[in-house]
Amino acid sequence: MRNKFYFTRLVRAASFVAAIFCGARLLGQTNSGMTNAPLKLLPPYGELPPTFWEQNTMAISFVGLGVVALATFFLWLIFRTKAKKIITPEVQAREALHKLSAQPEDGAVLSRVSQVLRNYFVAAFQLSPGELTTTEFCREISRNEKVGAELSAATANFLRAADARKFSQSADSEKLDAANRALNLIEKAEHRRAQLLQLVETLNETSRV
Repeated sequence: MRNKFYFTRLVRAASFVAAIFCGARLLGQTNSGMTNAPLKLLPPYGELPPTFWEQNTMAISFVGLGVVALATFFLWLIFRTKAKKIITPEVQAREALHKLSAQPEDGAVLSRVSQVLRNYFVAAFQLSPGELTTTEFCREISRNEKVGAELSAATANFLRAADARKFSQSADSEKLDAANRALNLIEKAEHRRAQLLQLVETLNETSRV
């Protein structure tokens, strides 16, 4: 048994030595073959062409600046602050009365005509704002020197007539032609304002002299 054990170990050792010897020989042959064989190099790459951006840098830059400028201009047009149109009291009153003149003259239209005329006098002659009755409003314009006695009397007569026609129960009452009469009063009021302005300018010129 012991002889058999030693024999087995001897065979294993011999196999190990033979494997090492064969491996070393193969490695030598491989190195020898690699050393002696000439190296094969890949052919060199040609010169790289310029990119699209490198070829068109200036053109792209100008186009980009043009697009930005155009977009900025359009944004400015869209978001710019529009100047508010100032509508004078007489223009505003005339526009409203012209629209009312085309409507049937009922109680609602008469109330609206009276209100438009009152609003005009408040704005044109700097009257105190507020909800006043017809009697209170007529009293105020009669005391206002800018309005004057003749214009204040004509306006008061019209407002009282409009109230009487508005609350009248008779359907056969004669039409007041309120919108056109109110327009006529505004014309007189504008004439009065022009006179006052001319008077002020005359007084200023006199004081300078």
